[in-house]
Amino acid sequence: MPPEHGLRQAAIRSLCLGAATLLIPLASPANADAGQTDAERASAGQVDEAAQAAFYRQFMACQQTPGEIARLRCFDALAAPAVESAPDPDAPVPGEPPELTEEQLAQEAERLRDEQEQRETRVARLESLSRRDELGMLTADDPNYVVFAVPVDDDIGDENHAEFYVSLKYPLIDDWFEKGQNAFRNWDTLYGDFFNSVTPDRLLLHYNGLYDFYIVDSDRYDSAPIVSRKQNPGISFEYDFARGRNTLRVGWFHESNGQTLEEDERLRFEARRVLRGDDFALAEVSRGWDYATLRWASNTLLYEDPRKENWFNYQIEARLYCDCQGFGFIGEREDAIWWEEGNDVEITDFDGLRGMLERPLWRSGDGRTQVDARLDVQTGLESSFAQYWSGRLTLGAEWDNLRLTLFYFDGYGRDPSTYHLRTQYAGLGLELR
Repeated sequence: MPPEHGLRQAAIRSLCLGAATLLIPLASPANADAGQTDAERASAGQVDEAAQAAFYRQFMACQQTPGEIARLRCFDALAAPAVESAPDPDAPVPGEPPELTEEQLAQEAERLRDEQEQRETRVARLESLSRRDELGMLTADDPNYVVFAVPVDDDIGDENHAEFYVSLKYPLIDDWFEKGQNAFRNWDTLYGDFFNSVTPDRLLLHYNGLYDFYIVDSDRYDSAPIVSRKQNPGISFEYDFARGRNTLRVGWFHESNGQTLEEDERLRFEARRVLRGDDFALAEVSRGWDYATLRWASNTLLYEDPRKENWFNYQIEARLYCDCQGFGFIGEREDAIWWEEGNDVEITDFDGLRGMLERPLWRSGDGRTQVDARLDVQTGLESSFAQYWSGRLTLGAEWDNLRLTLFYFDGYGRDPSTYHLRTQYAGLGLELR
């Protein structure tokens, strides 16, 4: 076991025990004013009992908060107001003005600054240790899900099917970048500040894949095939701001459907189209393009008390498509609607500007059960700005590690094969993050 792991566990244990021994006495009626009357003591006792019960619920919620850093912030947030409200035996009697000199005020301000710096240093060290444990770990990028999807109204005649979405990221380089940032910071010059600011925090390898599994009875397939709808690998640099609360991603991605039917096979396409409909024919049409992405993501949950219900996450992303694919090595972009005369739309008419907003709707007192909502929208950016809109509303219900998801999609671009056709469908299943 690495020494960093033991250090982190010891820090967490000491924090939990320290919070318990420090805070529980502060929340007890023993700290009531000895000069109160019986009626005042009874009233104060009721208030203290309620406060003690509320504190206990919050303390247990902190213990059950997933993630060591989030748990540390939870205990810090719980400790701060209690410590600030602790009675000081040397404090002046209420109603009398405090007699503090300017020197005493300066000393108190310095003490508060030192406490804040110590807390920030502790959190930063634990964050660094946590990142080291995640070096080389494959993690989720966007939410992964397995759902049963039902078309509501669309232009392609799709059928009920199971849908799998896989979104993964792998840090190719991050520890080396951290060492470089520390080295540039030690220069203590304008050049050091510049190189420190332009050095990314990590280099990531991405994979996003969408698959349809026609597991139920189908009018178009004789068996139960799994159809590749989207293959979306990429590479990106990420920059952290506010200790990871905000992230800027700059990357290059390839997107295709992994199919092979080309324009010179028009007769084969028309035969499939006549036989079993548009979706059956479009499922094998080769689609592919590359794009550069610039995405800003903010996660307020990192710096909010996890027991609160006012956190929210949001993302804003711009995609600039190039007339190439396969990172520029395969050929030109494949997005022409060659089977429809006069239809000259492009992928840039339907995609290029994306946004996401996510926030909780309800949370239980112990923090273990939560209901939240997520809204994703997209539209064109280069060719037809805001002419074609697409949206997806997702409701999530989470119990510990089990998360159910219910979504409704209305718009274009469900997959590269049908980016130009409007689709409406709903899905219910499991989500993995």
